[in-house]
Amino acid sequence: MTCNPFLRNTSPAMRRYNAGVALTMGGYLLAVFGTATFVHRHHPHGITVYLLSAMPAFCIFAMLAVVVTYLRDEKDEYVRMLMVRSLLAAAFVVLAIGAYNDFLRSFGDLAPLPPFSQWVVFWIVFAIAQAIQYRNDATPRSTENA
Repeated sequence: MTCNPFLRNTSPAMRRYNAGVALTMGGYLLAVFGTATFVHRHHPHGITVYLLSAMPAFCIFAMLAVVVTYLRDEKDEYVRMLMVRSLLAAAFVVLAIGAYNDFLRSFGDLAPLPPFSQWVVFWIVFAIAQAIQYRNDATPRSTENA
């Protein structure tokens, strides 16, 4: 989920973005595995399940806040445009897959997509879109972003 892995000297906004993504992803993994372990061992009920489910969801919201903050703070319009394109490509693919799956479920007895698959697909498509854009970038980029 690194916005621009090919530049050595990144902007301060990108360094904060990379640190924020690493922090929120680490928190997400801890929350998911910690919550899953607790639920499987203690079998909570009622409001406890809702509160436990909010922990990894909060990490997802925090990661999206990191992305929005990066878009606000990045000074390089071109790099920001690449990020927005990648986000749009990922959103398009996730919405298309979701819509197609919903129609399949409506017209047949297809099971829903596995939990968290849309989140994973979103970031995989985002990374692929980033890689394609930087590979196809015909203009030589300066490594001085300050």
